[in-house]
Amino acid sequence: MRILVVEDERSLSDAICEGLRDNFFAVDQAFDGREALSKIEIELYYDLIILDIMLSRLDGIALLKELRKRGHKMAVLMLTARSGVDDKVESFTGGADDYLTKPFDFRELLARVHALLRRDKETKTSVIVIRDLLIDTSTNTVLRGSAAIELTKKEFQILVYLALNRGRIVPKEELENHLWDEHASLWSDTLRTHIKNLRKKIDSGSSKNLIRTLRGIGYEIDAD
Repeated sequence: MRILVVEDERSLSDAICEGLRDNFFAVDQAFDGREALSKIEIELYYDLIILDIMLSRLDGIALLKELRKRGHKMAVLMLTARSGVDDKVESFTGGADDYLTKPFDFRELLARVHALLRRDKETKTSVIVIRDLLIDTSTNTVLRGSAAIELTKKEFQILVYLALNRGRIVPKEELENHLWDEHASLWSDTLRTHIKNLRKKIDSGSSKNLIRTLRGIGYEIDAD
């Protein structure tokens, strides 16, 4: 999943981004409202935005309202050093999905991020089960049957994205746009190589393969 962190305090922004990347997210940064709006309009592929209220050029609530006005539906988690009720009401009225007051424990931020990302999916917990495959997004662990599977960060990201979108074919371009940040350099066979390695780990020794490739179309988790 791909997240945009919009926070003008660079040390805090860097700390949030580092923590999210350590937990297998693709993360971009913006340091004021106008920069954030430009990135969102160009990229279009953010699954969640972590948005500070106190921003220069365009404050967080104004940015939030503009995003909703333009039809952007990604989840938005507001951050603020102010704990007044008016800010919370205005944030939720403007279209925020959640609200967290500074200072905060990163573990709480991470829990809220996970909850928002699975909100519109079938799974309501951190554990995703597909046949004999178990994925725990809170601990970044994977089991096939009783065997633990060690995945790289990118392999885990791909697996989770496919699992959260089970029941449909996910196009190659969608995976690339949602799982690599703006600084990534992608070769034509980068995704295919990751899928090949992931399939070897997930399907090795199993009687039925879980990950399917539909040539020229995309990939899917075979949940039936």
